[in-house]
Amino acid sequence: MESEQSAVVGAPHARPGEVTAGTQYVLVGCNVTRVVTVDGKAVGRTDEILELPPGQHTVSLLTPPENFRPKFRRITLDNTSPDKPLIIRFETR
Repeated sequence: MESEQSAVVGAPHARPGEVTAGTQYVLVGCNVTRVVTVDGKAVGRTDEILELPPGQHTVSLLTPPENFRPKFRRITLDNTSPDKPLIIRFETR
């Protein structure tokens, strides 16, 4: 089953903490540290604020093991900031 949430993603070349036009922020939480994938590419770890380009994205965790749920989340990033990122959660089983 998939989940959808809204937020905005931005320029991948921005320096950490720098707010630039189009830069969006997401915080992926999980009860264990895992590698986060966005659109099939590893971009960081859980419990870190990640900077992404604007638009729709599919967020998941690197496998194996495949012991988390949901399997992925579809998000659209908009109106986020380093202080107010989109927050999404995964849980291990």
